[in-house]
Amino acid sequence: MTRALLYLALGAIVFVAITFFEQIPVLGWLGGAISIAAWITLTRALLSDSELDVIRSGIGVGWAAMLGAFSGFVGALTGWLAQTGNLIGFTTPPGDRFGAAFGFVGASLGIVLWPIIGALVCAGTAMVITGRRVGRLRRETDSEGTREIGP
Repeated sequence: MTRALLYLALGAIVFVAITFFEQIPVLGWLGGAISIAAWITLTRALLSDSELDVIRSGIGVGWAAMLGAFSGFVGALTGWLAQTGNLIGFTTPPGDRFGAAFGFVGASLGIVLWPIIGALVCAGTAMVITGRRVGRLRRETDSEGTREIGP
């Protein structure tokens, strides 16, 4: 459990950094792709050790989904705060406020959607990893001939 909490904190830090990167004009549009890559990387790292018994209990898939939802919410919230600052900031030129209004609407939708997308990406990645481990264990067990596996 300590390991999972560590990854929740790491995910929050990573997604705050992605929010800062998204503030760069044009390059910031890559934030979505970087977020998906970060979710996959964090999930693979979380499940790389067998401390979380993902094969028998499925707890690893649940922690991965929580990791995606939490880090997605942190990223969306910091993005929303940045867009709100751009919208009502004293130093924002009037023409830029028009674009910031669109960013604010998108960031407001992101607070709802980004945690859901994060949970789906992380849980899907965890299921793929878990499925591969189960398949490998079944093949090893079948080749050893020590245990029958049902139909």
